[in-house]
Amino acid sequence: MDIDNPFEYDTGENGGFYETSLLEMYDLEQVAKWTERILPFLLLLLAVFLREHFQGVFVMMFTSFVLFKSNDIVKKQTALKEDRRALVLAGFSSASMLYVICIYWLYRNDDLAYPLIMFPLKETPSLWHALFTILVNDTLVRQAAMALKCMLLISFKNCRRNNFLWQGKMLTLVEHTLLLYRSLLPISVWNTFFMNKDYGTLFSLVMIGLYLTFKLSYALEKVRCFFYALKSLSERESLNSIYSTTDQVNDAGDLCAICHERMYAPTQLLCKHIFCEDCVCQWFERKNTCPLCRAVMSTPPLTTFRSGSTSLFYQFC
Repeated sequence: MDIDNPFEYDTGENGGFYETSLLEMYDLEQVAKWTERILPFLLLLLAVFLREHFQGVFVMMFTSFVLFKSNDIVKKQTALKEDRRALVLAGFSSASMLYVICIYWLYRNDDLAYPLIMFPLKETPSLWHALFTILVNDTLVRQAAMALKCMLLISFKNCRRNNFLWQGKMLTLVEHTLLLYRSLLPISVWNTFFMNKDYGTLFSLVMIGLYLTFKLSYALEKVRCFFYALKSLSERESLNSIYSTTDQVNDAGDLCAICHERMYAPTQLLCKHIFCEDCVCQWFERKNTCPLCRAVMSTPPLTTFRSGSTSLFYQFC
């Protein structure tokens, strides 16, 4: 092969392979040059977009930052159990609700709050307006739910040890209720967006029908999770354990291998090892195995949120 002509290739056994490799390298080089040439123009368009929607972008970034920091605060206070500070939780809950109210008051002349009660927007929104309305509502609803979780943590602060299991179930129920509600929030916004007179009635109806069909399966999954979380409140035993009898505890020894204290509400796993109910529930938050023999337990059909965490994924469709 002539080095001066990169597209001259051998006619031997591997000649076709050499030609393909060189052509691919040439194509990648052209793509890189095209990207380098168009990137400055894309940055200019981005600057114009930020200039036109500066307030909206700032509000979205600010609310997202507050959400992430608030999630860390709630998780840390949940982990402290009886050592958590009620004053901190009460102050954070009040500040969160005041912050949410202030954001809605800032946009009191717009239709930002309409999706909260499933009302259609006053007029057909642009794509940016639709996304802004959905994402800000999605963030503020989660912020308000964190305030509710803080009140739950205060109420469980001085409870007996086994009530931390009940606390975990309540936090899980709150989060799955929130996930169900968040899945319904965008519907009124997208229905108004697709019902655009400029698109024509037939096209609008087809788009709305396709959207609702796509949305139905996701919403039904959230409904299933909500009812399972609600049902778990009445279940005394979990998927992988049953309460132990006095004889079983005496045979195994009355010290929990996790907390090294006397067992409280002893629970026997499928592998016959016994632990405190609260201790083993916390263990299952990290690993799905027995703490002693590492036997793999069955995967629960529901994601739990015993840690007080809030889902940080945005629900925009």
